Order: sequence, then C-alpha cells, then structure tokens
Amino acid sequence: MSAARIETIVIVGGGTAGWMAAIYLNRYMRRMNGKVILVESPTIGTIGVGEATIPSLVRFIRLLNLDEKEFMRRCSATYKLAIKFEDWVQDGITYWHPFGIASGNRVNGLDLFYFWMKRRLEAGSKISYADYCVQTLLADAEKAPLPFGGSSPVWEAGGYAYHLDASALGDYFREIATAEGVVHLFGDVQDVALNDHGDITSLGIGGGRTLSGELFIDCTGFRGRLVEETLKDPWIDWSRFMLCDRAVAMPLPRGDRFAPYTLSKAMPSGWMWRIPLSSRIGNGYVFSSAHISADAATGELIAHSGLRGTRGADPRLINIRIGRRTNFWTRNCIAVGLASGFIEPLESTGIHIIQRSILMLLEYLPDRQINEALRSTYNARMAGLYDEIRDFIVLHYILTQRDEPFWRDARNVPLPDTLRDTLALYDETGRIDNPRLQLFLDANYFYILAGNGRLPRRPIAEADIAPASETWHLLDRVREQNRAFVARMPDHAAYLAELHRKPV
Repeated sequence: MSAARIETIVIVGGGTAGWMAAIYLNRYMRRMNGKVILVESPTIGTIGVGEATIPSLVRFIRLLNLDEKEFMRRCSATYKLAIKFEDWVQDGITYWHPFGIASGNRVNGLDLFYFWMKRRLEAGSKISYADYCVQTLLADAEKAPLPFGGSSPVWEAGGYAYHLDASALGDYFREIATAEGVVHLFGDVQDVALNDHGDITSLGIGGGRTLSGELFIDCTGFRGRLVEETLKDPWIDWSRFMLCDRAVAMPLPRGDRFAPYTLSKAMPSGWMWRIPLSSRIGNGYVFSSAHISADAATGELIAHSGLRGTRGADPRLINIRIGRRTNFWTRNCIAVGLASGFIEPLESTGIHIIQRSILMLLEYLPDRQINEALRSTYNARMAGLYDEIRDFIVLHYILTQRDEPFWRDARNVPLPDTLRDTLALYDETGRIDNPRLQLFLDANYFYILAGNGRLPRRPIAEADIAPASETWHLLDRVREQNRAFVARMPDHAAYLAELHRKPV
C-alpha cells in the first residue's frame, strides 16, 4: 500500500496560493515520508492586492496552530468584523454585511430574521436586521472583538476576519513552510513532459534542472502555465454576469483610525475599496472598462482618496479575468488561486477559495493511480463553490437602485438559474432553501437583501403565529445585550497599538 502513495508534490508558483498549499500539504506529506517542492519565477511577481479576508482564514490559522498575534504582526493585520456598503442602494444609504448571525441567537430553531421581518411588516420598525448582529455594532463603534488579555464570544466563535498585507502573508507562510522542509527553488517552467496518458511527469525549469513528481499544483495566476497552456483546460467566461473587468490600486499612507470593517463605496462605474492595515490603507477602484477609461477611473480614485497634500503609491492597473476553470483538477494537475478562477473581490472570497481548494484536495488526495471518482467529485464541489460565490456577487448588483449607465447595465445582467430559483423562494416567505450552499448561510443573504430593502411578501407561518409582545421583547433584549457587550470592548485602534507594539 505504501508503495502506491504519492511521494512528491510539485507546486509551480509562490504567492499566497503557492505557499498556503505548501505549508498545509507538507504537514501531511512529511508524515508519509513524502516531500513538497515549490518552484517560483525569480522575475514574475504576484498580484498581491487582496487584503481583506473572511472568517475561514481564522480557522486556517488555528488549524495550523500558529500564534495569531505573531501572524498579525508579521502581516500588518487588523481585525475585520464586517463590510460596509456605502451608496450601493442610492447615494446616502448604507447597509452592513457583518460576520455573524443576528446576535448568535435563534428562536424556535429559526433565524431572528423572520421575527425581525414580522416586526418590520406589522409594526413599521425602522431598526435594520444587521443591527441585531453584535459585529455590526462593534464595527460601527470601531471596537475590537476581544478585550485586552482576554477572550470574548466573538473571538471564541471565530466570528471575525483580518485585513492584511497579502504579500507579507505569502512571505510568512514561506518562512514556516521552508523551515518545515518544503524545498524552495527559483526557476521558470520552460518544458513540460507528458506521458502517453497525458499526465505531467516532469518540468524543465532552466539551468539543466528537471523536477519530477506525481502530483502538480498550478499556482501561476491567470496564465495557468500547466492547467491551461499545457493541459488545455477550457476557461468559462462570466463577463456576462459581472461587468467589472479592471481595477486600479493605489495604497495610501497609514492613518490614525483603524475601522474594523472593509468599506465598499459605490462609484459611477464600479466600486471603491478602503482597507485599513497597521502599515498602510488599502485603496482601489474596481470598474468596468466598457463604462469608463482607465485614466478616468484613476482620476476618480485620486479625487475620492482624500490625500490632502500627501501622496499615495503610484496607481497600479490590474486586468481582471472573470470566470473559472471547466476542470480544476485535470489529469494529475490541480489549479489553485487565480489559475483556477477569479470573481471580483466584493466579498473578499479570494483567499477563502485558495484555502478551500487546498483543504478539499487533502480530502480527495489520490495515490499514484488517480481515481476518477476523486477527481470528478473534487471538480464538482469546486464548481459549486465558484457558482455559489458568483450568484452572491451578482445579487449585490441586481438590487441596486442607482441610475448611472453602469449600474443600470449591472442590474440587468442575465440571472443564473440558481440565483433566480433562490430569489423566487425568498420573495414569498424569506426562505433560503438551497442545498448547494457551501460558504454563505441564510443570514448572509438576509443582510444583503434586507439591506437593499427587498423583503419577502409575507412572514413564514412559524413567525406569523408568534405572540407579538413576546417577540418584540426578545428583539429589544438582544439589542440591549449587544450594546452592553460592545461597551465593554476596547477601542480597535488602542488594541492594535498594543498588539503591534514591538516586543522588548
């Protein structure tokens, strides 16, 4: 049996994707007397602007048994509790997408949303659904999710994420991975040798060097050096669903405030992000080149960046390729990161997709005789994840009421059948009954839909028969408990000052 095990995994490409794969897979391979080799180009850089994450990265850091505070110091990280959507509905209207269900409580097994909706429909309550989530209140008050030297239910549940320096994250994982035995080489893939079955057997990386292995992981970005250029797996284009195909990034100097949320501000032809790190402010504009030129978009970004005599980094234009692979695992090659697909970073899902693809690969890790059932199941689950995120991103655009040409076009894209079915059920009683969901919970949909004012036609029966006085009392008590908790938490900026203070 042991003779059939994979002995060598070769990863092509570094960055966040490559080093996340290396550090995680190596911890399995070294126990099996196998090895992981990572080769990256000495000249090709990484995109490295993905600075916002979701709570799954907290679980990954804990899974690796890393020191969270050290990780945050190394990656200039701050806490992230929510996304604040500014002007998306209309100018002057804001809604929140926090990390957590409303108050963490359920009533008779049901999300608080259904009882909140009953109160909204019957009593005309103006309190938003997101106001019942403690992460929203923490974010709005710019508070940390845990006290100095202590813990909290939010921290224990991992109901938060990070803003971080993506390049520093890759470097941090590289140091750990190489210290744990990952072989790190520099070179450009010049030749790819295939056997009679079409599997990759070795890579020529220059200087007379050849790398052999049984499993290859393509982390070469949009280029897809192995999976696309060599193995010819087709790319599925999604530009008909999502119109933004460019981004201009222009980091700003470090500020005095550290809002524990990502700001997404609607712009005439897309949206602008604002992400506070401990070392700088991530800042950029995702836009549609069919509605605005790169120069004009850069001008809008500069105008909205509030530089006031200071200067940010030179604007950097990034071309976006929206879509995914047909097969993420082709022959004996698995695409990870941008080589596997890309969906605009509106919900900060890029690192999550990398992480999920790696964890899932270990679930289905083959031996030398790659079983087709493993490969096809992996591909189906990854396709489902991408499709789910696509639907969730499209949802944000079709709900907007903005009237610029871009927003009218974005609102009228063709709806994927899966999203159409989800909305049809929700519009009646608020049910989100989608067995295909892997990432987003019902509450995630509720925050976006309710935040945009799209409510179901009527309450579900279980909420409809609930006594009004008891329901209103419960909702008020939840808000009181949340406000009391937030009052006890320290200021986010003060907490970060202590966290990032250099040790003596």
